Amino acid sequence: MKNEGDERDEQKRGNHQGSSILTSLVAGLGIGVIIGILLAPQSGEDTREWIATKYKDGMDSVNTRVKQTRQQVAQLIDRGQQQVNDTVNQVSDAVDAGREAFKKAKTAAS
Repeated sequence: MKNEGDERDEQKRGNHQGSSILTSLVAGLGIGVIIGILLAPQSGEDTREWIATKYKDGMDSVNTRVKQTRQQVAQLIDRGQQQVNDTVNQVSDAVDAGREAFKKAKTAAS
């Protein structure tokens, strides 16, 4: 009869095998891409230029995404600050109205 410890050990082995297979697959794909680039029917200079262009395009894309994300975060922060300010103003108005009502009630009671 299996106990809980045995079942956990089997699950860990299964998870390890799955991650090992995935790691091997990614490594194999990377090696295949490198070999494909090195054996491509282009000169070394053309290959280096192609790699540099792809790298520059990738960096431009990342920089564009970062700028967009910064703008979105700045907009969210501005909206949040505005909501906080609006809430503070509403609370302040409510406190002022409460004080005024208290003064009137106090005056009327006198």
